[in-house]
Amino acid sequence: MKKTLFFLLLSSLCFGQKWSISFAERASLVSLYNATSGETWSTVWDLEKDPKYWYGIKIKNGSVSEINLRGNALKGNFPVAVAGLPKLQKLDLSSNQLTGEVSTATSGLSNLVRLDLSNNRFSGDPTAAILPLSQLQEISLGNNTFVFADIETFLQNFPQLQVLDLAHIGLNAIPQKISTLTKLEFLNLSNNSITQNFNHLSTLIILKELNLSGNQLTKIPTEVGMLAQLRTLDLSNNVISPNFTAPLAQLKNLEWLNLSANQMTNFPTQLSQLTALIHLKFSDNQISGGFESLIGLQNLEQIYLDNNLIFGAFPSSILQLKKLQMLSLNGNQLSGEIPETVPALTFIDNNRFSKQDLKNFLVTEKSMADFTYSPQRYDEPKTVFASLGSAATLPQTLSGDEYQYTWFKNLDQKTPVTTESFYISNVETEDFTDYTCETYSFEVLPKELMEVSLFREPVTLAQGLGTAEVKSDLIVYPNPAKDFLHIKTSKLDIEKVFIFDLSGKLIMTENSKTIDVNHLPSATYIISIKTSEGLKTFKFIKQ
Repeated sequence: MKKTLFFLLLSSLCFGQKWSISFAERASLVSLYNATSGETWSTVWDLEKDPKYWYGIKIKNGSVSEINLRGNALKGNFPVAVAGLPKLQKLDLSSNQLTGEVSTATSGLSNLVRLDLSNNRFSGDPTAAILPLSQLQEISLGNNTFVFADIETFLQNFPQLQVLDLAHIGLNAIPQKISTLTKLEFLNLSNNSITQNFNHLSTLIILKELNLSGNQLTKIPTEVGMLAQLRTLDLSNNVISPNFTAPLAQLKNLEWLNLSANQMTNFPTQLSQLTALIHLKFSDNQISGGFESLIGLQNLEQIYLDNNLIFGAFPSSILQLKKLQMLSLNGNQLSGEIPETVPALTFIDNNRFSKQDLKNFLVTEKSMADFTYSPQRYDEPKTVFASLGSAATLPQTLSGDEYQYTWFKNLDQKTPVTTESFYISNVETEDFTDYTCETYSFEVLPKELMEVSLFREPVTLAQGLGTAEVKSDLIVYPNPAKDFLHIKTSKLDIEKVFIFDLSGKLIMTENSKTIDVNHLPSATYIISIKTSEGLKTFKFIKQ
């Protein structure tokens, strides 16, 4: 009889609990689900199933040990229900739509080692909620609207930190206490206004990733060059101009470098010493040449040079990089032959390649993982002047039955005009704006269908004198120029001509209407012409 009772008791203990976690912990998860609009999550929970099958939940020894709901469309305030999960070690609620302040209910989560609340809409000062969690090794709070009363006090309680994300929290200097976080391997200080105290970075000798993007930096801080273990460095979206003493030479382990969206007109001289580089990003700068300086970087696999000032022939010297797998040159002014040796992933949208240039490459039947080439641009920006009530014709240079023409007003509003030129018989006030023309063509090739959209640069209809009168007033040609640049005017006296590079440096002055530019390096320049009516300024390209 005693054995029977013992067996029944044991059976009730082993089989009486329905879930892999306690009813209390399950209730906390259900509360979290309901409080954050779980029914509209990207991946919802099936509440009929055991929590061990729920998305983003990990269970260890009968307790919830990890919640990872990154980017799962959570809405509402911070879920205070997490306080009912005392064994929780990792909490990731990043990249959602959560609002309000971080609840102090988190202060009891003494086992928490990872907390990621980044990329939400949290506000207030999270110090009181997070400061008791002294075991944290990762704190990611960036890209919210937090306001810290005392960032130094906040940082002093986390000596074990390996990951720290303080992006977009209004910093104007590197906090002093960061220098004590000597175990840091990842530091994100992006999208602040940091201009000083970079010396506090110099003690972070095992730092592997550093993000200082979006801080209005005018140069690369010297202290960055002391972080010899860096693998990833992001300095994008600043105002860094060419700095030939850029402190890069010691970063021998650097594999990923991003200097996009700065004011670089050439590659830093020390860049060639970063022989471990795999990924290089220089998009949205003013680079026009100097690609030979990259040849020594034989480990490069990816290069981004989108939206620079690269014009003319394809920069073939880049193709000497034997490990190169991806090359992006979108938004430049390239034209002519496309080499057969381009990498398997090549992107050349919005350049100046002609339909025939593209066809010549495509018929080579080179095996490509991804090759994007459409659309392409053609023509230069143009202004046509007209007066109210007059007629006006907006031109573009492509012609022939091989194209289908579509004109757009205000750059994106499709018009019913499908002819080569856009004709307005009676100009009205609302007609004075920008127009573009798409010339679409397709052709069946032996192995594939070639589709290309060629877009002209904007042609502006402006109120003023007639087109012919203004065009004869002052013209700089040819553009691009190789040997000589000519100035044509029917009325104006040329007093002085100034040529500047894009950084504003005066390169040369002239008094003549014919200017020898043969000695100038290939680049884009500014020419300012002083006349009796003042200065008139143009851009031109030296081939």
